[in-house]
Amino acid sequence: MDSEDTLLTSLAAQGRWASATTAGLTILVLFVVFFCKYRLKTKRASNPELPPGPFPWPIIGNLHMLGELPHRTLKDLADTYGPIMFLRLGSVPAVVVSSPEIAKLFLKTHDLIFASRPQSAAGKYLFYNCKDVGFAPYGDYWRQMRKICVLELLTPRRIESFQSLREEEVSAMIRSIWQESEKGVKPVNISKALSAFTANIICRMLMGRKCSEAPAGSKGFTELLRDMSPLAGAFYIGDFIPRLGWLDFQGIRTGLKKVHEEFDALVEGIFNEHVESRNQNGLANNCFVEVLLDISESGNIISRNDMKALLLDMLFGGTDTSAATIEWAMLETLRNPVVMKRVQEELESVVGKDGRVKPCDLPNLEYLQCVVKESQRLHTTVPLLVPRESMEACSVAGYQIPAKTRIIVNAWAIGRDPVVWGDDALAFKPERFMQGGRNTDIDLRGQHFELIPFGAGRRGCPGVALALEVVGLGLAQLFHCFDWSLKNRNGVQEELNLDEKFGITMPPRFPLFAVPSLKFQESL
Repeated sequence: MDSEDTLLTSLAAQGRWASATTAGLTILVLFVVFFCKYRLKTKRASNPELPPGPFPWPIIGNLHMLGELPHRTLKDLADTYGPIMFLRLGSVPAVVVSSPEIAKLFLKTHDLIFASRPQSAAGKYLFYNCKDVGFAPYGDYWRQMRKICVLELLTPRRIESFQSLREEEVSAMIRSIWQESEKGVKPVNISKALSAFTANIICRMLMGRKCSEAPAGSKGFTELLRDMSPLAGAFYIGDFIPRLGWLDFQGIRTGLKKVHEEFDALVEGIFNEHVESRNQNGLANNCFVEVLLDISESGNIISRNDMKALLLDMLFGGTDTSAATIEWAMLETLRNPVVMKRVQEELESVVGKDGRVKPCDLPNLEYLQCVVKESQRLHTTVPLLVPRESMEACSVAGYQIPAKTRIIVNAWAIGRDPVVWGDDALAFKPERFMQGGRNTDIDLRGQHFELIPFGAGRRGCPGVALALEVVGLGLAQLFHCFDWSLKNRNGVQEELNLDEKFGITMPPRFPLFAVPSLKFQESL
């Protein structure tokens, strides 16, 4: 009995100790939380000019609030705290912008102060330590690279020189869709067709070859870009809490390194082929690789890694974004048959009933352009743009923005702002951009901050003209050549899903399938 009593007493003592330990830890945690909250309030009281925002937790700040679709979460928070909102993302101060008026202040009025980029794992491990245009910090190197893009690679004359190439690829896409559908019998994976279409155009312009022409056993550019997008667009813990970066429990750093190695090996081989061809017979074509090699041989200090970083920039900027824009426009148009009918009537009026759409037709397709604008408004393909960073402290809209603050412009939220777009802001209505409409004068080129899918100011996308032509030509030909149905071979109506897949670009989460019906035999 004595031993049993002793055992029971011991267990009771252990239980009391465990309870006391648990209670002590709970009290300690609560103390730390309330202490941090008190310090935060004290700090805000001493610096009341910071924009409003939610309470950040110790260490992680507001990172836990972002969720799987940060653009939606940030819009919901902005509905509570306002169009200029302060967050603490780990140890990084951040300001989220969610209205066109505030966006204009950051991207135009104070554009120079907010023209830099924050350091990130994507820029370091994927874009050759920020040697591209998109992720490079503001300075002499960035100005040199952007100048090369604007004056050597993306001039109107050079873009026009590839016009026949774009027409070839859009015709190839139409033939491929018709063959895959078994002449209108079964649904076609439109998402896959659009990815191949845009990637083939950009790869031929960049490197003189189709995206599918990769060495045996290696991934092609389309697959690599598909792997890169979610990694490059993710909120990586190491970017915001550097001391935890070595853990890499999200697997993002490892993934970025792996996909970078695959891309680097592929594009290095392409550069070597071009150099060998130039050395042997002096042959050169008009592709961007040849232009970059000419620049490097003319005495300009541009390394092989610099050139590869520029190519990766253009692959990102010209493939996934354009494909996603066309896909969202098709998805919304399929949901709105009246819109599809009006697009097709305009095409028949401008192009003719048996003609092929030419780039010169695009300026006359007013309603089609409105469909593209409306699609980009509701489904901005780079929803949070690429973050900027303040190079010095600045006062914006009555608030003090500290130096080294990350600026996140929620272009997706701006495109759905009912103050700008009215009570029907969530409805797909291309008519809002037609002549005489409320939003007639708004365009996509960064001059109107109500609609900025390509960004604005110094860090706006330099390839906007090329992107709009690729999108317009592809979408126009798809609707001019085919009528579209959502019924499968068994006559069952397919469901359309508007869920999103977040990354540096934002395509639909699920592939789009539809059945084409050929309108003009001459289209093939």
